[in-house]
Amino acid sequence: MKNSMEVLKTVKVDKEKMATMNHLLSDKITKVLENQRQSEYLEGIIYTGSNHFRPEVELTFIWNDANIEPVKFSIEEIQRIRLSTGMDIRIENVPEWYYRLEERFQDRIESPREFNARNGYILYDRNNRIKELQTDLKNDSSLDMIDNYWISEVCMFDPPVQFIRRRNQG
Repeated sequence: MKNSMEVLKTVKVDKEKMATMNHLLSDKITKVLENQRQSEYLEGIIYTGSNHFRPEVELTFIWNDANIEPVKFSIEEIQRIRLSTGMDIRIENVPEWYYRLEERFQDRIESPREFNARNGYILYDRNNRIKELQTDLKNDSSLDMIDNYWISEVCMFDPPVQFIRRRNQG
């Protein structure tokens, strides 16, 4: 079994711009975690990136309930991110059970959800369930066939996307 984690390309980005991106993302994630209803249902967050027209950070919020209010960025937040970092942001909200059901096989090539969860970097993992999910997906050899399809589309950034946890933001 090959480890696709080792073959994701790394794209260099400006350090100051990534520091700004990490600050903006950390503020957004902190607000979600401070919201008692959302934090109760958020299992974890995985990051991958892409670099077509400009670098784009792709965050997958994994929930233990499909009825949760999804995390979104407003148009103003997206514009502020693009203007201050030169990067785009995309968020996917996925219920945890999506990765465990047979229905997930239906959109394997149309959506990189499994690939991103399998190969992405875990930014937040409430109870180690995302690490377990990632291990399960890495051990699922039926997913090896989709790696070749998505490997050229996905990247990591250097410096990396990071969630910097802040407490008591007043």
